[in-house]
Amino acid sequence: MVYRMDQIDWSMKRTKWGLAMAVEREHLHNRLIRELIAQIASGEHGKRLPSERALCARFGVARGTLRKALTGLEELGVIRIKPNSGAYVQPLSQVKLPSQFLPPDFDSVNLADVIEARKAIETAAVTAAATRMTSGQLRELEGLVARMQDALDDISAFVELDMAFHRTLVRASGNAVLTTAFEAIYEYHRFSTVFTSQQEGEEAEALEYHRRLLTALKAKDAPASCRILNEHLNTMSKYSRKAARQQRA
Repeated sequence: MVYRMDQIDWSMKRTKWGLAMAVEREHLHNRLIRELIAQIASGEHGKRLPSERALCARFGVARGTLRKALTGLEELGVIRIKPNSGAYVQPLSQVKLPSQFLPPDFDSVNLADVIEARKAIETAAVTAAATRMTSGQLRELEGLVARMQDALDDISAFVELDMAFHRTLVRASGNAVLTTAFEAIYEYHRFSTVFTSQQEGEEAEALEYHRRLLTALKAKDAPASCRILNEHLNTMSKYSRKAARQQRA
């Protein structure tokens, strides 16, 4: 069979166009996840999200794109999808945490509290980990950073890898008390990571902090490791201030 060059060119163009559209749809569902996270974090939707029809109309997306975004949010633990009922925002109080670790004002927890707690636990952990971390743990962190690079366009996967990095880091401290404290409020940590994924580019910025932190840990440089970790956690504070302004408005 003989093909004319114009036919081949058209076929190639059509294939490239199809790939471009697939990539665009992938990015679109991620942008939709970010937008919904921002709205949920601000309390805009309350306990139940609008119907799929309403959300599709509001954001101008196809139902398939919306459902992919909702599935991603459910994987992140942000919402719970009930068949034939709708999508419901998951209150932090429904997370299965050991009751003995729950504070009396659990329902009023805010992002600033989470960041403060993370700093207290993780700064102490990274100081110890800088000198105690094994070569195996360093390789584990290297693997997680590599996978984070590959997951830059998959928010739910990136968040899970981000949290796995911090969990490994805390365990590498060799301090059972710090590890227990981290695990006891794990969902608080996850909460802070999920709800600071509101703008495109946040994952790339977080990845760079993790790379720098890994370099400092390899050099057994505890002061640099602490500084980088605190810079990373401080970037989350802008969302805490934003939420406070929204509540006052």
